[in-house]
Amino acid sequence: MVGVTFLHLAAEAAVVALSELNGIVTERQHWRKGEAATELHTRGILSADLAPILELLNQARKDAGYEGEDPNFGAWTSEELLSTVEDAVQTAEDAVQAAEEAVQEAAQTPEDAEDTEGESTS
Repeated sequence: MVGVTFLHLAAEAAVVALSELNGIVTERQHWRKGEAATELHTRGILSADLAPILELLNQARKDAGYEGEDPNFGAWTSEELLSTVEDAVQTAEDAVQAAEEAVQEAAQTPEDAEDTEGESTS
């Protein structure tokens, strides 16, 4: 149950982070996050469409938490789900890091850039 919950949260967090960077609205609604996941895949930002995975994990989380049932992953294995979500999380982490670096570079004054260029890396 806990693993399913955290896997669902990780998938949602990746979708939300990438959506924010790409101007896609999610508004804390599961169905919007699913739409955003599909849009991210359509744009080539995510290698897989996480919409069905978000829906599957959300339902599995509810079944396990509210009904006490074992999660049903359909045709997916837990390893496949984990791998797909891990890929999305890594994509989101890389994109956020790149965006943060771009902001830092943009905030750097021309004098700062000149100082950095003259520094040795030894």
